[in-house]
Amino acid sequence: MQRLVIVRNPWARAKRWLRELNGWYLCARVVRRCGAAQAASRLLERALRAQPQRKDLHLEAGRFYLRCGQLEKAAWHCRQFNPAVDGENFVSWVESTCREPHGGLLGNRLDTLTILGNWHLEAGEYRKALECFNQVAAGGRVQAAVLNNKGLCLLRLGKDEEALAEFRQAAALKVTPEILVNMGVALNRLGRWPEAHACYERAQRQRYSSQELLINKGYALFQLGRYEEALLCFEMVRPMSPNDITVLNNLAACYQKTGRFDAAAACYTAALRHHPYDAALHNNYALCLVRRRAYAEALTHYERALELDPDNETFMANKAQCLTRLGRLDEAMEICDRLLRLAPDNQLYWGLKADVLTAAGAEAEAVEHYNRSLGLTG
Repeated sequence: MQRLVIVRNPWARAKRWLRELNGWYLCARVVRRCGAAQAASRLLERALRAQPQRKDLHLEAGRFYLRCGQLEKAAWHCRQFNPAVDGENFVSWVESTCREPHGGLLGNRLDTLTILGNWHLEAGEYRKALECFNQVAAGGRVQAAVLNNKGLCLLRLGKDEEALAEFRQAAALKVTPEILVNMGVALNRLGRWPEAHACYERAQRQRYSSQELLINKGYALFQLGRYEEALLCFEMVRPMSPNDITVLNNLAACYQKTGRFDAAAACYTAALRHHPYDAALHNNYALCLVRRRAYAEALTHYERALELDPDNETFMANKAQCLTRLGRLDEAMEICDRLLRLAPDNQLYWGLKADVLTAAGAEAEAVEHYNRSLGLTG
């Protein structure tokens, strides 16, 4: 039996291929591979204007903008490919697509997970970001940028030791100033001030500077007792962030340590103009006023701090000290008794009450309380 071989007209297929040929799209692919993302974007948009009905081009555009981190543009083009996608569910759709067997629909799965991790990190969704970065690492991709961002997630979640380990791994692959600064922040939070300071110095030797570096370096120097150097860091940052509460607070603390109480008071006054509801700021300003012997004014700020944070024992203790200096001993004693009811084993509170008793002339009782503050009696 003979078999018939049907030969299709090749010209029809060629004509169809030529109709679908899109020179803009071909140019966009070539340009993108050369690393010119901006030019590739323009060419891709021209390709879509020439053939807006082609869903495969919209999918390719979605992949392209996803790789570039432009999720809103990626969402728009993916919606042309899949009408069920919208701005609200795009991220979750991308996540579910990555988990499916055809996870490469949107391009390289690990690239997509890295972009999603960055998105969640910027959105403050640190656990979701960490999950994405962990999947990237499990897929065998170990990159300094991914490890650095993973460390940032851990830092935001309060896992400082783990964050430091990630930053160290990242630095072992590629030492960048940003990684060094992040490592320094983790070391700051762990109280390892000399190591943190060394990280900031290394970053600066790479000709890098930023507000974050100067603020954190200043804080490390302050903790090392190098107040003049810390002061210089915060003074350099202040023109860039004149109303930043962290900068003003730390600047004032440096001025106090160097005996410049008027300058410290000016910083606190400026900070309170912009942050009047910050209880710690009122407390710190009151401490400065006490150093200037402005006890009555200090008391008003302690009271304001306690209005904003009524259960703060530190604020209560500071108010009691201020009342003692003003000779309002009954009120000071009342606060001391309350603090001791809340924390009967706190030696500082026993010493505080002893100071009040001494001011009241009750020396014998004061001695007993001083002994309790030193742990000499039970």
